[in-house]
Amino acid sequence: MEALDLNLALPLPWQAELWARLQRQREAGQLPHALLLAGPSGVGKRRFAAALSAALLCQSPERGIACGRCRTCGLMTAGTHPDWTWLTPEEKGKAIKIDWVRELVLSMAQTAQQGGLKLAVLEPAEAMNRNAANALLKTLEEPSGATVLMLISDSPARLLPTIRSRCQRLDFPVPPLAAARAWLAPIAGSAARLDAAMDEAGQRPLLARQLLEADGLERRQALAAALSALLAGETTPLALAERWQEADWDDLLDWLKARVGAALRCRSSNEAPVDAAVAQLARIESPRLFAWFDRLQGVHQHSRAG
Repeated sequence: MEALDLNLALPLPWQAELWARLQRQREAGQLPHALLLAGPSGVGKRRFAAALSAALLCQSPERGIACGRCRTCGLMTAGTHPDWTWLTPEEKGKAIKIDWVRELVLSMAQTAQQGGLKLAVLEPAEAMNRNAANALLKTLEEPSGATVLMLISDSPARLLPTIRSRCQRLDFPVPPLAAARAWLAPIAGSAARLDAAMDEAGQRPLLARQLLEADGLERRQALAAALSALLAGETTPLALAERWQEADWDDLLDWLKARVGAALRCRSSNEAPVDAAVAQLARIESPRLFAWFDRLQGVHQHSRAG
């Protein structure tokens, strides 16, 4: 069971309209049994699911927000709430196992121990293989009384159509730039650092926040400088590989795919490059860039399957 920091269990500023709509549905007794939170990574879907979980299970919500003081809020903070499950793979990129989904289905069919809702979050939902997704269908088709199931997905098209059709979809686009900047400004340190983090994160504020915390942005900038040196002939592939061997493999592949993708956009739409490495990549012919992107995608998928 995942512990929940109730200080972070609040909807983000740009989610106010979506939050208000769900609150109206709840007050009218029309809250869906299944919600699909869909949109790109780094825009706040997970934060929204945590806030909604806390609010729905809280015994004394205040203006629709978890109070943080009642017994159920205490159980969620400790990660011991018996009626709340947050199901996620053991490691990033791995699958949500069918046995876990079967256990979840059985749990959701039981009466809530705290007398309220039974609530579960699956993240990312596309980590379920076909068998695991089919095991979940029974709960979606025949939901038990007081239950709410939330599926979080960066890639909803990868879900089975039968899964998508049985959920109310909530779309989470990249938020307005002004709202994201206002939210990040207190931790950015400077406007230049904020701009750099937002550019590096593709304007996704939650990812930008991760980069601004600790030395995440500086590590990304070091990666870009090293790639730029390789493309300029100032270092060798072997030297670069040795330099990068301590990096997180999944994060490095994601970063490289994003760099090649940005270079392709620069070539096709005259988008301004975010740094020297992207500018150098954009000078390479599009067929080669597409081939590199496909190769990176294949390596990434293979690493996750392993």
